[in-house]
Amino acid sequence: MRRLVAPAVAALLIFAAGIIAGLALRRAPPTDARSYATMRLVAVQVALDEAPPEYDFLAGDSQTELQPGDQQPCGLPLVNGGVSGATSSAYADYLARLAFPVRPKAASLTIGTNDILLKNRPRGDDAAARFEGAAERIVRSLQGVTGHVVVTALPPVGREIAALVDAGAVGDYSTRLKALCGRLGCTYADPYATLRDGDTGFAKPGALRDGLHLAGFRPAMRALTPALCGDGNPR
Repeated sequence: MRRLVAPAVAALLIFAAGIIAGLALRRAPPTDARSYATMRLVAVQVALDEAPPEYDFLAGDSQTELQPGDQQPCGLPLVNGGVSGATSSAYADYLARLAFPVRPKAASLTIGTNDILLKNRPRGDDAAARFEGAAERIVRSLQGVTGHVVVTALPPVGREIAALVDAGAVGDYSTRLKALCGRLGCTYADPYATLRDGDTGFAKPGALRDGLHLAGFRPAMRALTPALCGDGNPR
């Protein structure tokens, strides 16, 4: 009897352990954005260390990082410094950690989508002020390494994520960035104008692939080209 009980108890313990392990996996937290950024910044720094004498730098969140790297909108290669998941504050910190052995000809910045989550109450005075302060830090950092900085409007968001993102803040934060450029001397551009469904902050049907990211990144880069190149024409 004892020989039969022992295997049964062991099997029960193994079964229970499997349940506990499964529950632990389900409760495991998602990948932390800052941990990802630490690894991403290694790749960005390598690209900066090995940059050619002339290039353009792209700064921002996933809307930047997902831009195809083979483009040369101004006749120059791109160094993509985008970090998916970055808020304006986080990206300001990330940028401060990067070194630019070779100064870029120009730099663009697309930031803000991760700042306008509803849970952050983005249109509250405190949240808006923090966004402006972080955006200013980024712009000033970029102006420290290049004489031509372009800041874009926030891209629109999809109605399917309206429960997570404040679409009304898209226009509000874009207006704040435009005013910031007026004060700091950067160039403001809206390469997403044709994707917008009026002034709602939402995108037209088919403009986004998942309610958040662009369905086509190359067209957005083409729309940004005149501002990035500085003279309205590719270099």
